[in-house]
Amino acid sequence: MDLSRRELLTASALALASPKVAWSAVSAGGRQVAADGAGAASAQPIVLCWNENPYGPSPAARAVLNSTIPIACRYPDEDIDQLVAVLAKKEKFPADHIVVGTGSGELLCALGFLHGKGGGEIIAAEPTYAELTNYAKHAGAELKFVPVDKQLNHDLAAMRAAVSARTRAVYICNPNNPTGTAISAVSIRSFVGSLPDSVTTIVDEAYLDFADTDGVQTVTDLVGAGKRVVVLRTFSKIHGMAGVRCGYGITRPDLAAQIAAARMSSANIFAMRAARASLADEAFLTDTRRRIIASRKRITDELQRQGLAYARSQTNFVFFDTGAPLAQFDQFMKTRNILVGRLFPPYNNWCRITIGTEPETDAFLRGLQAYTAKRTQA
Repeated sequence: MDLSRRELLTASALALASPKVAWSAVSAGGRQVAADGAGAASAQPIVLCWNENPYGPSPAARAVLNSTIPIACRYPDEDIDQLVAVLAKKEKFPADHIVVGTGSGELLCALGFLHGKGGGEIIAAEPTYAELTNYAKHAGAELKFVPVDKQLNHDLAAMRAAVSARTRAVYICNPNNPTGTAISAVSIRSFVGSLPDSVTTIVDEAYLDFADTDGVQTVTDLVGAGKRVVVLRTFSKIHGMAGVRCGYGITRPDLAAQIAAARMSSANIFAMRAARASLADEAFLTDTRRRIIASRKRITDELQRQGLAYARSQTNFVFFDTGAPLAQFDQFMKTRNILVGRLFPPYNNWCRITIGTEPETDAFLRGLQAYTAKRTQA
């Protein structure tokens, strides 16, 4: 069996926690059988390190995925057109403003290539989601990173000051990954209005469905105003379809055509049909959002009780200060069969923890309390 890079990374992490369960966990998709947090060798791990939605696709999407198997031999051209039409109606834009990709990640890579080729300068926050900037390196991009501010928000004033005559694009992940923080739509609109017409603003709204702060909302209106803006969305988060791979962009027709031409794969029929079904299953999406936000509050309430600093999350994960080098917390949680987030320099004490199901959140909170108690006794 061939393994993906993620599966190999997961297997390596599991081997550190319990070599006996490493391979079985990868084979089963890295999900746990038991969530007691006790680290039993027979249990698969609680995976809280990839920002996945643990509730998975909606029942409607699952049914469509199953029913599509018999026609998997067919090309998805008509299904792509149908999804684009649904998205255009949802976003209130003509179809030529919508571009679909194999996850929003593919569109990020295409944008990185288009704006980075020939040494183009791209500005991004630090830390932020790195798929665009990492891929842009292959095109010879000049990358300019601007540290987030003291509240771990995008520092738009500093990012604007960093813009030069060579700047081709500015990337804003809002809400941001890994910090989980979000800035208001008003501030983004003001920022875009201050930029030269030649600069593209890429606004990644992958986590926007989890935001609950006033003023944090989409900026697709900038596209309607004709601005050089690309807004990205994904079916990997609130829709729970990270493994199916579907995302889309909303932008001007000229930019949509350029992005489409730079894509490196064709969307698959399963993703196209499941995405349409998920969009229609509003009750499931609403309940998923409610459950994740409720568990997020449980985590931040506990962090506050323990006096641990954390960023104000608007996502399905929480970024917090463990109070010691992350490796210590990481290793402790592995003894409890829980996998937590990786290191994001320069925040070397901070952990990005994905919000799991209610039982997974229970196990994580017990682990956090045990970790704090152990450090207090040391």
